[in-house]
Amino acid sequence: MAKYELTDKMIRQSFDLTGVGEKYFSIYNSEVKRCFYELQKDCPDEEDTTEEESNAYSSIDLTNDYIKYYVDEAEKGQCQKWCASIAKNSVTGGDDYWIYREAYDSLESDEEKERELEIHTNSLSDDPVFRERYISMFKECITNPKESTEEYTRTYHDLISKGKSEIYAHAYADYHDEHKEYFCDIYAQAYELAKKHGMDDSEAYCFGDTCTEAVDQGLWVEMDKFLKRYNEDWQKEFYFTLMKKDFEETEHRKMSSAEEKEIRADLFR
Repeated sequence: MAKYELTDKMIRQSFDLTGVGEKYFSIYNSEVKRCFYELQKDCPDEEDTTEEESNAYSSIDLTNDYIKYYVDEAEKGQCQKWCASIAKNSVTGGDDYWIYREAYDSLESDEEKERELEIHTNSLSDDPVFRERYISMFKECITNPKESTEEYTRTYHDLISKGKSEIYAHAYADYHDEHKEYFCDIYAQAYELAKKHGMDDSEAYCFGDTCTEAVDQGLWVEMDKFLKRYNEDWQKEFYFTLMKKDFEETEHRKMSSAEEKEIRADLFR
């Protein structure tokens, strides 16, 4: 027998002090007893254990934290299994994403996972752009999906407000986390152009990434490499605009007609 027993009276009194609705008492009651028996099994009270240090009081403290996390999730409409997983892992501490990811993975059916993830996502934002992006990042196990999605959403809406297309805004915001604004603009232009010419998302990403890499490494140096992969006129035309812009920024003057003709001859060979 434990030196300090966990009694029903203690459980009732501690629950009443939490301010949590009565409908959660059974959850609280089960969890505090589970904690107590686990603590007693792993590290039983000793002779010199004080009442405040006892497993009875420790289990109450742990459950007071547990029930707050549980109720927060339950009030959003999450299922019991999700709530229990979030509460358990939140008490012990850890990265928010992996706490939610473990709850998601604990669900058995794809239907359950989709439903619970949608509830979770809707609790974060009512912005459809945020929701779609967050769900995608969550499923791909991207680190800190909430913070990354918030940044993406801010960038996306800012560009839309400036008159950019949805395709451009998406591409720019998608590239923005890891790249400088100059490269984001080039990538977004290339991505948008690729989509307009019938490329799928993956192909458009590759075209945009190839163009930004060429700008970074040197457009003249990378020309042959580019032409081995992309040979359509619209692709060459875009590459030419990048070369012309780079030339004029570097030389601080307009490219002459003769210089344009020479470069075009190399590109459109």
